[in-house]
Amino acid sequence: MKINRLPALYMALFAILTVTLSCNLRTTAPTQDLAAIVAQTQTAIALNQLLTATGAALQAPPAQTPSPSATRTSGSVTPIPTTSIPTQTVSINCTNMAKFENETIPDNTVFPPGAEFVKTWTLRNVVTCTWSPDYALIFVKGEQMDGTSPAPIGETVRPNGTIQIFLPQTAPQDPGLHEGFWKLISTDGQEFGLGTDADVAFWVKILVEQGASSETSSGVQNLGAPNYIDSFDGPSSSFDLGADSKINFSLQDGNLVMTGIVPDGDLWRVSSAYLDDFYLEARFKTGPTCSGKDSYGLLVRAPSQPDSIIDSGYVFSFSCEGRYRIYRMDNGAFNGLVNWTANSAIKSGPNQDNDMLIKANGNQMQLYANNNLIYEFSDDVYSGGLYGLMIRSDTTANFKVFVKQIAYWFVKP
Repeated sequence: MKINRLPALYMALFAILTVTLSCNLRTTAPTQDLAAIVAQTQTAIALNQLLTATGAALQAPPAQTPSPSATRTSGSVTPIPTTSIPTQTVSINCTNMAKFENETIPDNTVFPPGAEFVKTWTLRNVVTCTWSPDYALIFVKGEQMDGTSPAPIGETVRPNGTIQIFLPQTAPQDPGLHEGFWKLISTDGQEFGLGTDADVAFWVKILVEQGASSETSSGVQNLGAPNYIDSFDGPSSSFDLGADSKINFSLQDGNLVMTGIVPDGDLWRVSSAYLDDFYLEARFKTGPTCSGKDSYGLLVRAPSQPDSIIDSGYVFSFSCEGRYRIYRMDNGAFNGLVNWTANSAIKSGPNQDNDMLIKANGNQMQLYANNNLIYEFSDDVYSGGLYGLMIRSDTTANFKVFVKQIAYWFVKP
């Protein structure tokens, strides 16, 4: 069997860039000889991307990490230009004001007494001050519901930039309506919020009811029996099994075991199932070694390509440090939607169970972690495609993640 080799130009580019990404497409047989698997593993040309905070949804973390690479197998490869963020001088006469963009836990969401949840606001900086990481979320009135105040926002938000603010909360024990009001505070002590005078607080309003379902209260509907479920307790899988030089998929004790053999970029293998509007759930358990941005997750709405290169679609990741990331690949070009963002609903470290649920309905997409809605957005580039499992060994050789179950439900029109 012939294995295509990269031209000399590609090899030169590969030598100077840092991140690679490989992807596999399911074949008809679940197990094959090693040479066949190696031949089917497409090696990416590395493109070193810089994630910036200039887009409405993309937020830059305190420290940058290499991004997934674009993948091409023919023609020339031109790296996407790196964009730097110019240094801005903040005027002492600048003004602070926020604009509400989005939220999780809508008003009057029902919780049982004592339920833990994470309220998320997406706010835009709409005037002239640059918000530094030391700006903070503060409680102003109502019920604090165990929310931390002050809570530093932890990142820089320049004018017209956006930020997601996460507030872990605990529902009170008393039934009824409970609400708390919050604002931001600058480093010089100026409190501000929404509205033309920046004096309107943003809030969380919940209903506490005895006997309420914590699953329903987190925003996840009672989905009933899935249209498809794979518990990985048989001799075969809907994903290709076997190893190449970068990843290994195997079955062990009722789990699909994904192994990132060497530190690399995001790697995935896909199923042959086509999904357009759906709920897709994967139940993960991290292995004995799991740290930093070692990560795992799902690829969805990936168009099938005649050359079997899967280099488009949406990628949702959880990291071992309790962060999530969402990006879109367009024929190998990386488009960040949300850079690495911490969320307390994601369990960090080794030997942790984390359920990832994605809802896609038309151009609306939602990401859940352990029954908590942690992000939602609109994007209409891809309306359907294949789905897959991804793993990234960022620093840990032989990084393992156990997939206990994967299931999907069709969203009815």
